[in-house]
Amino acid sequence: MQPSKSLPPRSALADIATRDRGRLIGRWQRLSATGTSANPEQVADLARDIESSIAWVAARRTRVPTIRVDESLPIAARSEEIIRLIAGHQVLVLAGETGSGKTTQLPKLCLAAGRGVAGMIGCTQPRRIAARTVARRVASELGTTVGELVGFQVRFDERVGDASLVKFMTDGILLAETQGDAWLSAYDTIILDEAHERSLNIDFLIGYLKRLLAKRRDLKLIITSATIDTARFAEHFGGAPVVEVEGRSFPVELRWRPPAERADAGLAEQIVAVMDEINAADPLGDVLVFLPGEREIRDAHLALERRKYRETEILALYARLSANEQDRVFKPGAKRRIVLATNVAETSLTVPRIRYVIDSGTARVKRYSQRGQLERLHIEAVSQAAADQRKGRCGRIGPGTCYRLYAEDDFAQRPRFTDPEVLRTSLAGVILRMLALKLGNVAEFPFVDAPEERAIGDGYRRLLEIGAIDAQHRLTRIGSAIANMPVDVALARMLVEAERLGVVSEIQVLVSFLSIQDPRERPADARAQADAAHAQFNDPKSDFLGILKLWQTYTQSHQDLTQARLRDWCKAHFLNFMRMREWRELHRQLVVGPGMGEKPGIGNRESGIVESNSKSNRKARQTHQRSSSHALSIPHSPFPIPGSSIPESRIPNPGIDELVHRCLLSGWPTQVARKDERNQYRGTRERKFAIFPGSALAKSPPNWLLAGQILDIGKVYAMQCARIEPAWIEQQAAHLVRRSWHDPHWSRKRGAVIAFEQVSLFGLVLVEKRAVQFGKQDAQRAHALFVRDALATCDIDARADFIRANARVLVQAAELEAQQRRAGLIKSQDELAAFFSARLPAEIHTSAALDAWYRRATPAEQAALRWSLADVLGGTSASGADEFPTELEFAGQPLPLEYRFVPGDPADGVSARVPLALLNAMPAQAGEWLVPGLLVEKVAELIRGLPKPLRRNFVPAPDFARAFVQSLDSFAEARGQSLILALATYLRKVTGVAISADDFGSIELPPHLRLRYRIFDTRQKEIAAGRDLAALQAEWASAAREAFSRRADASFSREEVDGFDIDDIPESIRSEEGLLAYPALVDLGASVGLRVFEQADTARAEHARGVERLLRRALADAIKRCRRQLPLGNATSLKWAALGSVDTLRADLVEAALAERLHAHDLQVRTRAGFEALQESISRELFGSAVKRLELAEAIIEAHADLVAWLEPPLMGFAAANYADLHQQRDELLTPGFLRATNPAHLDHFPRYLRGMRLRAERLRQDPARDQSRMLNVQHYWREYLKRRSSGDADPAALNALRWLIEELRVSTFAQELGTAEPVSPKRLAAAISALDRVPGRP
Repeated sequence: MQPSKSLPPRSALADIATRDRGRLIGRWQRLSATGTSANPEQVADLARDIESSIAWVAARRTRVPTIRVDESLPIAARSEEIIRLIAGHQVLVLAGETGSGKTTQLPKLCLAAGRGVAGMIGCTQPRRIAARTVARRVASELGTTVGELVGFQVRFDERVGDASLVKFMTDGILLAETQGDAWLSAYDTIILDEAHERSLNIDFLIGYLKRLLAKRRDLKLIITSATIDTARFAEHFGGAPVVEVEGRSFPVELRWRPPAERADAGLAEQIVAVMDEINAADPLGDVLVFLPGEREIRDAHLALERRKYRETEILALYARLSANEQDRVFKPGAKRRIVLATNVAETSLTVPRIRYVIDSGTARVKRYSQRGQLERLHIEAVSQAAADQRKGRCGRIGPGTCYRLYAEDDFAQRPRFTDPEVLRTSLAGVILRMLALKLGNVAEFPFVDAPEERAIGDGYRRLLEIGAIDAQHRLTRIGSAIANMPVDVALARMLVEAERLGVVSEIQVLVSFLSIQDPRERPADARAQADAAHAQFNDPKSDFLGILKLWQTYTQSHQDLTQARLRDWCKAHFLNFMRMREWRELHRQLVVGPGMGEKPGIGNRESGIVESNSKSNRKARQTHQRSSSHALSIPHSPFPIPGSSIPESRIPNPGIDELVHRCLLSGWPTQVARKDERNQYRGTRERKFAIFPGSALAKSPPNWLLAGQILDIGKVYAMQCARIEPAWIEQQAAHLVRRSWHDPHWSRKRGAVIAFEQVSLFGLVLVEKRAVQFGKQDAQRAHALFVRDALATCDIDARADFIRANARVLVQAAELEAQQRRAGLIKSQDELAAFFSARLPAEIHTSAALDAWYRRATPAEQAALRWSLADVLGGTSASGADEFPTELEFAGQPLPLEYRFVPGDPADGVSARVPLALLNAMPAQAGEWLVPGLLVEKVAELIRGLPKPLRRNFVPAPDFARAFVQSLDSFAEARGQSLILALATYLRKVTGVAISADDFGSIELPPHLRLRYRIFDTRQKEIAAGRDLAALQAEWASAAREAFSRRADASFSREEVDGFDIDDIPESIRSEEGLLAYPALVDLGASVGLRVFEQADTARAEHARGVERLLRRALADAIKRCRRQLPLGNATSLKWAALGSVDTLRADLVEAALAERLHAHDLQVRTRAGFEALQESISRELFGSAVKRLELAEAIIEAHADLVAWLEPPLMGFAAANYADLHQQRDELLTPGFLRATNPAHLDHFPRYLRGMRLRAERLRQDPARDQSRMLNVQHYWREYLKRRSSGDADPAALNALRWLIEELRVSTFAQELGTAEPVSPKRLAAAISALDRVPGRP
């Protein structure tokens, strides 16, 4: 549809003011859309407004003065080009060196290019003083005064008129204006000066303006700096043109003075050395020394003072100095000066008369750690751009010299520019501002250097902690309020909370203080006096209360004293007068609300706006105090405390101090900590720190601490501290705390199910163990516990009469159980609880609730809750005789059993009467099975005692126990094996879970589930009793054996058996009393005896040893003859001499042959004929076996003789470790007696092992490094073998297998060509090591 004929054309809008553009274009588009039906009056109004706006622009154009560029400035030579680029491009990047005139001349060039007419030219500066001074300079050059054509706006001061063409301001002012005017319609051109500082404000403005430029094609942007990454900025703005302007500085000579490689000199000594060099060449030139911090300044000051340079004064320059001390640096006197400064002197400040610069190359850089959620202030190497800025300080008045205390290649490797603030600070403020302005996803915002995802996540986390956003990252009501306050988000959150709690006045004071630099001064030469002056404001409980004291005293002095006397008062109390005035002005802004002051940007700690007055403050406080009795819900708070059970008396009518600290906690909810036993503080997320020594709380650290700032300066300190209570944290951080409940149990005293509540805040435990009613957390589980532990046991104090009736029934059932000496007659608690579960409502879990319901219940419902004896007892109260027999058979003898049911009594359970003669014959496994009636209970208890990872596979344990007992074919047959082994086998079979008998080893069973043994002598007198059969057998073994021999058959016991003169030794005998015994020969050392044993296995083992002893005595002559006739050559004897004597060799060979033959024959001979046949056979085979052993020994001796010469190094000290390893291997193989002690299967490989050692020794002399490498691979396994051998805790068979596998590894490693007897690899060795801990028989 065509627009109305009377509607002004679209082109008429091209010349209107920028402030009217959005409004007028919107009206034109709406009227244009209506076509010919447009309201004539609205069309006329639009036409008048357009003409008015055009006239306003025309009037401004007439006020543009004649532009004259200072021809003495380097920028003048490029002025025409710059004007042309401004007119032809939307974005211009200008890199102007120091002294180029960019700051003062660029606004004038913009005016010359026709800018500043439709809207103002906005020029940002990073500091207020720069904005004011540059505005005055430009106004002077344009022939006007500040406030007319040129104005400025900073905090506390605004001088901008309607006719102003140019407006200077801080970047925070411009950023705050985006909140009220997202289009920045007051400007047609914006100049971002000193962009190289890359503050958070600047980086956000650059990203914001990039998006705005796409919407406002009429807006121009100029980015300038002395040192700037022009290519990066140009690329960021789509290839914007770049202009580089040289500065007006003098040449600077660079001299590199890195520390010597092995020098121990510190930084102070380096500075002294360079200063001596400067002093020798020019004793008059002023020197500026850049140092990383105050401590280094003090060290350098002391070192330089000791040099006593003539006519020289040494001054310090850093931010915490008083104004008078800083002024001394800028007012040079007659003496030569050495100025020791931090990086504050890099930019903006110009120290006069500097000819020399000494650059340490380091600075303290503040970085925010997302991982630790704290600020780090560590010393770092400065960037190349910062180093060049430092160098430029000595080229202002003439040629200068810069000494760099580091190497030139070190400089070349440093980053070109300093990391922008957006990469080293918290992004919470940025994210909040973007959410308020609806700028979309932070990750998609066009930052020059995009922050990491972790930094963005940390910013969201901080906002979530203070309640500014919800879980979906949407702005909350609190977040909206915070976004309107141009202060740090934490401080703004405190102001919001103060409005609710009624302590706005106090928090305004604290927020204004925390938004400026600390006004308290500590001059180096008067620290003690300063501390004494500040002590009168200290509060031992809180640094913040000390700040309030300081404010109160200062406010009173401000009212009573004149300006001059107030200065003197501040000086006497070591307070910076200018900072105190800044504090007062900022506080005034907070009190009066929005006014003419600056609205700072993101992340800085400057003023905020909160409307308040003392009357409303008192009213809000009174309201809060009236509601303090309901403090748990925190009225009007967006964060209720779900399930909180803090007693109301915990927070009785809190005072002002508590309310102030609650407000502080709302902004710093995670900056809290608790003192541990080492007086160190442990905070949230496992942070550890100490109180800063300058805090008033350092002398008496509280248990709970709030830290205004946690700073890492090499050691982590808490700054601005306060003593707090954990209950305050729990309530103020209710939306962040985590609550858990454990150990729910019935409490008869409280008449309810109680659990212990633990409250923690990101790992910091606020409440360790608080008793709370569990029913409020889990009503269903509380009801189950109430029924099981209160009603089923009658352990409850209630008015309901059925409780007392049921208690009488329960006592009757217990008496019946005691009479029958049987456990399990009464139903289990779960079974008794099930009786009530079906009759009581599920919401009842306290005695009060039970009484209330019982009063309303019908008579039928009340009667249904009463027990009968049948309800309490199981199916039957009688048991069969088989379940609890009167006697059991042990070792073929029936032993009487006794039962006792007195828990806690030593005789509780089942006892067996054991004659002393049968004690050694008692099999342990038979007693494990107890009696059939108790077996299910015992097995269930064994299962319950398993470790949890195993136990959970066999739940419920009673079911598995009953199934196990039912699977037994016969109780009598089962007693022949171990109960534990049988149970493990069964559980493994039915579940497939890997379980062995050893898993039950550490289980302590109740005494009544272990058989008790009562030992009686022949006179039927009890001589011992206990449940540990092994201990009883060990204590009474000798007496029991004598008693057994007397009862068995004394005729079979003989001493001094010289030969096998017994025709027949039976395997077993039975006495007249029916006692079964097992005769056997016994090796007594010098002689052989005949004994009877209680167990067959013991008898067989002893008999074999006794027969061997008799054979050795019978074969004594044959052994001597064999030794004498052994064909041992002279050569072999000579070669053996290095290992022992010839007699030892003969004895070892014959002994090894005899042991081999004894092992080859069955020694269980029990007749004289059998013994003689065995003797004859071994005598005939002995010499042949010894000769075979000799042949193997000769091969070993020969191989050793070849090796001996190679075991010595060619030079003393040559490969000492390698030769030591060879000697150790030889000594371990050829130990004394190795021929008789080594298994023949392994002894066969000794020649190969020794040949392998020789090959290794030969190669060792050629390449010791390679041998060393191979040796290390073997040593790992060899050391493990030696360690386990010495500990004695390894399985012997597995240890022996590992030992010979290592020998094969040596052959494979050092002499592979000899081959190995079995495959060897790291995997096989690892398996062999693992087998050392494996118990034989374990699956």
